[in-house]
Amino acid sequence: MFAFLLLIFSAPLPFVPAPFSGPAPGISVTKREARNIECTELSEAEAHALYPGQVSEPSVRGGYITHRAVSCKTRVFGTDERPGRDEAVLSRLTETVAELASAVDEPALAGANWMVDAFYPDPSVAAKLSFAAKVALAERGRKVSDRVPVLAAGDVLVMSRMPAAKAYPLACARFFAEGALGTGDVFLGVIQVDDRETILHAGLCVNGGWRWVR
Repeated sequence: MFAFLLLIFSAPLPFVPAPFSGPAPGISVTKREARNIECTELSEAEAHALYPGQVSEPSVRGGYITHRAVSCKTRVFGTDERPGRDEAVLSRLTETVAELASAVDEPALAGANWMVDAFYPDPSVAAKLSFAAKVALAERGRKVSDRVPVLAAGDVLVMSRMPAAKAYPLACARFFAEGALGTGDVFLGVIQVDDRETILHAGLCVNGGWRWVR
């Protein structure tokens, strides 16, 4: 897999430079290759944690010059290889999970044990959605568990034949009744209700009661 790390050194000047968006097409990078490269800007501490052999540990004293880095990698799937629906969902992944985390950021649930699962046709995309949502919640100080509630095969079969508006509230009630969720647990479901849409929905299951939050 192609990957490189670009170090940026900037002094505190009275302007903010435009964010680095990745390598531009040119002699060494074609337009197709550039579209398939994803870049993330990192602080010096983050870059050191991810690439300790390439980025030195930040000085405890700090300094006049600010060090930042941009990490670039090729996509697992090119922009023209992934289905359009999946590409549209994943291209807004960061914004989507940030919106979800904000929507469920309720003081009454601050001390709860959070569980997250994503319901999406492609399992690999579902895993990305679930992981990103967990990270977004954890960044807000929520206690997030890797465990997810499960139902008996018979329950799953019955609910698979029901519309989402009825299936998820029933699943929530069953989670609580069967002990998969307790009084201190909150379950966040990230859901694609219609296979044709690229908008993700979400719901909360608390004490056996389901409510849509998006």
